[in-house]
Amino acid sequence: MTADAARRARAAWPIAVPVLLLLGLALVVLRARQQLQREPEFTVDPSRVQLVGRPAWMPEAVAAGLATGIAAHVAGSASLLREDELKWLSAAVLASSPWIEAVEQVEPRWPGQAEIRVRLRQPVLAVEGDILLAADGRVLGFGPLALAPAPLQLAGPPRDEAVLDCAAASDEVRPFRPALEDAGVRLVSVRPDLNDTLTFITDAGVELCWGRARRASRLAYLDIAPVQRIEHLRQVLIDFPGLQGVRRVELWLDRPQVTAR
Repeated sequence: MTADAARRARAAWPIAVPVLLLLGLALVVLRARQQLQREPEFTVDPSRVQLVGRPAWMPEAVAAGLATGIAAHVAGSASLLREDELKWLSAAVLASSPWIEAVEQVEPRWPGQAEIRVRLRQPVLAVEGDILLAADGRVLGFGPLALAPAPLQLAGPPRDEAVLDCAAASDEVRPFRPALEDAGVRLVSVRPDLNDTLTFITDAGVELCWGRARRASRLAYLDIAPVQRIEHLRQVLIDFPGLQGVRRVELWLDRPQVTAR
């Protein structure tokens, strides 16, 4: 080795030693992390689901059944240290139950836990008494629930197209139901009517023809908007408080048409 090479080697040594130490430390950390990924303290077992909260409208028994269904559906474990496995866990929980509309958050909790926050679908229609359906017609399961107002009952045979149409119409009218009940109009059921229209029925037996549901019928764009149909009903209520003396109201036309009893 020449004198110049020896000087360069001595000059590089103070730099090489820290670099080698850092590389060695990085290798130790990587191996430790890989080992920790499969340690029980850093691994979530979806079969051990514990219910920590529920919406007020869902009784504890129904929520517990939902949690049990998630535990039975989601097979395998996920590491709290791997983002891809946490994403898999989120997707598996989403697919585990029709009640779950979205997984809003998966937050790792040491040791060996993850808090999963989900958004649930609210049923809008009940078929054959207690089979609950969402707005898109998917079957959610059974109640009972403490929803106010309660899901509408399907009046008539549960044919597939009728169920989808009635679920869509029930969802359209849902935001207006509390105000209608304050005005003495309590909807209890819904059924298909002529020309793809849907009709709501009150607890007093009054028929409120809603028209076509926008989500269910391609021709629904020809009808007035849901808020305008409710405005028609408010106009009728001025002349017929509580719909006293009314048998049927057509709400979907340009002007409401009232048929007296």
